[in-house]
Amino acid sequence: MSSDASTAKAAPAIPERRYSGIQIALHWVIALVIIGMIPVGLVMTRLDPSTLTNLLYEMHKSFGLIVFGLAVVRIGARFALGVPPLAPNMPHWQIRAARISHAALYVLIILVPLTGWAATSACCAPVNLFWAIPLTLPIGGGFETAGPIFLLHNISTMTLIALVLLHSLAALYHHYGLKDGTLRKMMPGAKR
Repeated sequence: MSSDASTAKAAPAIPERRYSGIQIALHWVIALVIIGMIPVGLVMTRLDPSTLTNLLYEMHKSFGLIVFGLAVVRIGARFALGVPPLAPNMPHWQIRAARISHAALYVLIILVPLTGWAATSACCAPVNLFWAIPLTLPIGGGFETAGPIFLLHNISTMTLIALVLLHSLAALYHHYGLKDGTLRKMMPGAKR
């Protein structure tokens, strides 16, 4: 038998394990909503009271509730469906960093909307999902209670922004720098 590489049979490729369709959809919907909410949140808090300001607050609250609900579903899907393995040649410190940052992202996509919901319920206005479904939490205490919760909401939001940027840069590094297939596992419609 010839040892010529051109005549040798290649081993069949092992298909790359990806996230499920629901996990991919939840990832991108949550990401897009959060990315859209950040500038709205920054603008609405700097505007004088007006019809536009009220509209922005109502939309921000409603989309925050949607993120919270989708995040709960996403975490459930993660436990039920698992996750694809990390790249096999990834250094130990990167594996650890990936696990810690993913856990922190999950905590923050729950904590940020939950603290906004709780603080608004405590002090400011009813919380309704798109003006229709009342979801105000039974929390009293006015601004004295809401102030520290809003502070936690703001700090958590800034931490989430930083982690989303880090997560995005790491994904791009893996895709364009290392070319290890990490980003393809989460891309809709990517070849399997």
